[in-house]
Amino acid sequence: MHLLRNSDLSKNDTRISSLLGTWTAQTHLKADIGSYELLAYFVIHFMPNPLRGYGCSLSDCNEDLNQVCEKTALLHNKPTCQTMLNNSLQWSDVNAFIYFGARVDVGFPFNKHTSQDTGGWVGPFSLIMARNSSLSMKDGNNEELIDQYFARYVETASTTYLQMPEDCSLVREEDFRKMAGDIAVQETVTAQYDPNGDQDPYQKYLSTCSNGDVKPLLPLFKFDFVRNDINSEETVEVKLNYKLLTVPRKKDYMYSIYPKIQNRFNNADLGFKISGPYCYAGDPHRGYSFDMDFDTRDPKKMIHLEHGCIEGLPCAPPAAELYIKSSGNGIHIHPNTLPDDSDTIKLKSVLLQITIVSSLLICIACLIRSNYRLRREASLNQQDNNPTDDGIVVQDDDDNSSIIEEENNEIQDLQQDDLEADSATTPLLSKSEEKWDTNAL
Repeated sequence: MHLLRNSDLSKNDTRISSLLGTWTAQTHLKADIGSYELLAYFVIHFMPNPLRGYGCSLSDCNEDLNQVCEKTALLHNKPTCQTMLNNSLQWSDVNAFIYFGARVDVGFPFNKHTSQDTGGWVGPFSLIMARNSSLSMKDGNNEELIDQYFARYVETASTTYLQMPEDCSLVREEDFRKMAGDIAVQETVTAQYDPNGDQDPYQKYLSTCSNGDVKPLLPLFKFDFVRNDINSEETVEVKLNYKLLTVPRKKDYMYSIYPKIQNRFNNADLGFKISGPYCYAGDPHRGYSFDMDFDTRDPKKMIHLEHGCIEGLPCAPPAAELYIKSSGNGIHIHPNTLPDDSDTIKLKSVLLQITIVSSLLICIACLIRSNYRLRREASLNQQDNNPTDDGIVVQDDDDNSSIIEEENNEIQDLQQDDLEADSATTPLLSKSEEKWDTNAL
């Protein structure tokens, strides 16, 4: 026996990530007499919850005791310790999708065969991987318990949207919420922590309806991380508790032959049993469960638990197929063109280059503008020094035409003034003589 040296209450993300993926539990039994065969299974797939970042932790808030740290808007997002019961949380560590199924073949003299399953994945279920806050020791076998987690179901916003698959034949629509819907989640949250120790939560419903109808629970997991004292190798031990409940109606042939099937397999003592009858819908003889309790420390011959897929059974929900296929799709992604982490961008030299280039561009623009002005002034001066025959300076643009017109008008006015002046100073006789001389010519 060894004491737990790791007293840190924080979760180990590496260990939790090792639990992700598909877990398959299956029992397949065949009786040597009478051609009886039974197959029961459930597949659960754990995947990260994107809302895990909204979670929090408090030293005095123990998730293994059905307590949880939550940030609420009413308290200005201050972390507070709350109960998991009747409380819808914003976050969880993982999401889970579950697929259930059972097949029963009954030979002579009944010759009955039935196969029922959920017809698809049910989920997502929200779970918190609750670290054991009071763990102190481990069993022997040269192993030391270094960490332990319980899979604790919690209610979130997605819980109310759990739906029965269209092809489900295991339960009827009116029973789905109790078997695998939001009611099942609520009942599991209530029963998953038992302060009085491990007790069969179905026992009080056995063959009696005095306590009401049996309340189906979802699969419960416990994960023990142990280290070998000899080679320091770390492994995980898994304990599973689950009763796959079936509730045939009186008109179904399984209702009448379930007791015979139960006796046949339970008497074989193969480590697997059918329990019941349990009260359901007011009938004390209606419910029977396939008990799939399993512990890797004490494996049972006829129950198989695999961290992975089993051929012929469902493997992964649609939400998980995307990243499963992405690991081997053969599509090459172009390498990242951004600098590596080891590269350093020299900002001083870059800024200096930008400043120099900008200054040169400004100088060039000023030179071009100055050159244009000088050329324009030289053109105007040349036109002033080279008038035309009429004494009018020729301009190239439209404004020069107005100047030419003004100068012509001024010349005409001067000529007119001269004529008027001569007329005023010359005698009338001279005008007539000038006129006579002109006629004489």
